Amino acid sequence: MKSLPKADLDVVAKYFQKNSTDLENASFLISGITGFVGSWLADSLVHVNREFSLKIEITGITRNASKISTWGNLASEKNVKIIESDIRTCKKIQGNFTHFVHAATPTTTATRAGDLGNVFKSSFIGAQNLLEIAKNQEVPPIFLHTSSGAVYEKKPSNLESIPLNWPRQDLEASEEIDTEYARAKIETEKLIEAATSEGVVKGINARLFSFMGPRVPLQEHYSIGNFMYSGLHEAEISHSVNPATVRSYEYAADMASTLIYILGLGQPGAFHIGSDKGHELAYWAELVGKVFSKPVKNLKVVSGKKPITIPYIPEHDERIPRGLGESIPIDQQIATWRNWLRESH
Repeated sequence: MKSLPKADLDVVAKYFQKNSTDLENASFLISGITGFVGSWLADSLVHVNREFSLKIEITGITRNASKISTWGNLASEKNVKIIESDIRTCKKIQGNFTHFVHAATPTTTATRAGDLGNVFKSSFIGAQNLLEIAKNQEVPPIFLHTSSGAVYEKKPSNLESIPLNWPRQDLEASEEIDTEYARAKIETEKLIEAATSEGVVKGINARLFSFMGPRVPLQEHYSIGNFMYSGLHEAEISHSVNPATVRSYEYAADMASTLIYILGLGQPGAFHIGSDKGHELAYWAELVGKVFSKPVKNLKVVSGKKPITIPYIPEHDERIPRGLGESIPIDQQIATWRNWLRESH
């Protein structure tokens, strides 16, 4: 796994310095540490720890420890321990942990490995197993579950963004991946809420939306990632989605910054993580085309009908200071991502 751009990690460090919360001597247990969110969080914590001498310890759980050997920033860190295990069956880990992060839910074709049940079990059963470990801590730890905006009901609305009090869906088990992913997050949220009420943990359901930047999967169901793949490998930016669909994409450094902030804050409850600045997918395709100096396929021909449901955009969470990346032009962020991809391909 290629290291993240130092400039991005410096953005995280500057945010931490500006909005400092108490993480000195914190000990983290992170599931899914080699995934997109887990790896960004781990690298960012390592960088912040180095910059501010916080004496942070990190234990990471992954089913694929071989990724770590190529992950230069993490493999050489003495304060990082990696456990190769499946969170669906891992019930005992020795150690004193102040913070748990459950980021192990497969979202790509490769990580699901053709097993739809893997999605629900990794999220829900994985959370159950981590909570068993949390029960053995001397002090109820902070437990952050990387949930999703997918938990919310999809119904007609004139609202331009989803408020935190928007109702959750009520879903049955399904053979459809998007539905099963949402169900997994909803049921895991309920589990964390119950454990918080019982005093086992201080539970945080961080509802993540859409992101862009290094390590976002390409050739998957992430439109921005598919646009970037076209920019790298094709003559034009292609898309197979409704160009009138509205999306917001927060740069990954801001995602990591705000996750670290709420981990340090330690306030139980639900939080929004993501950008509240939405644009039609046609805008994002054009922007990627501009950065790669490539045309956008059929954009002028395809006419998209704007969806009537509330856009997949979070209402800004006023408890969280805005990320420093918002002051960086979007095309510059995409150019940074492009350069990182070119170096890693």
